[in-house]
Amino acid sequence: MSRVTVVFWSPPIKPYLYGWLLGLVATIGLVANESDVQSNLHDALAKQLRSIETFQATFTQVATTQNGDTEINQSGRVLFDRNGNFRWDVSEPFEQYIVVSESTMRVYDPDLDQVTISTFDASNNATFASLILTTSTAVLDDFDIELNDQQYTLLPKRRGHDFVRLNIIFERNELSRIEILDHFNTLNQFKFSKVSTNQSLPEKAFELKVPEDTEIIDQRADSHNQSTERNE
Repeated sequence: MSRVTVVFWSPPIKPYLYGWLLGLVATIGLVANESDVQSNLHDALAKQLRSIETFQATFTQVATTQNGDTEINQSGRVLFDRNGNFRWDVSEPFEQYIVVSESTMRVYDPDLDQVTISTFDASNNATFASLILTTSTAVLDDFDIELNDQQYTLLPKRRGHDFVRLNIIFERNELSRIEILDHFNTLNQFKFSKVSTNQSLPEKAFELKVPEDTEIIDQRADSHNQSTERNE
């Protein structure tokens, strides 16, 4: 017999308890409705993200502190596809290239003549990249989701995430902006322009080419040595 059944098999209810019982039933109904709302928002966001098979755009990144000061101002380009390939190129104010492919992330810093290699598990990283690269929607289960017009707001249900709030904004059903509020009340805004969605991207677009004398630092768990060679 379920817990709910046991409650309704209790002795006859005194009149003054009816108000309490109705309040309880109303609360249970609200919880159920909220659960349905969250489920619908979860499915709607997952569907909209999965509809992006390929994406390429230029971006500007502005980080604004709680005092209104600009902490970071960058620009570059981004491209990704649903096969798990992701590329983030910073051109200003300094060069940096980030490429994710086959669960491996490579970060190339020309100023340091250095490439750092690490493992990237999209299913275990609550980041913008993981949200768009993983084919699973399980990562969304860690958040309460709100929707205002075409802006989805993701609020972590538990501690441990690097951010307080993540906004994913669409315009005319096209990804246009990402906003991330961190625990220091710094708001990172990524604005996309010259957007091209679901156009063919060649595999070579995700190749990371570096000079032969570039230092390679492999931080993956199964790597037993650091290489100074150009390629693995």
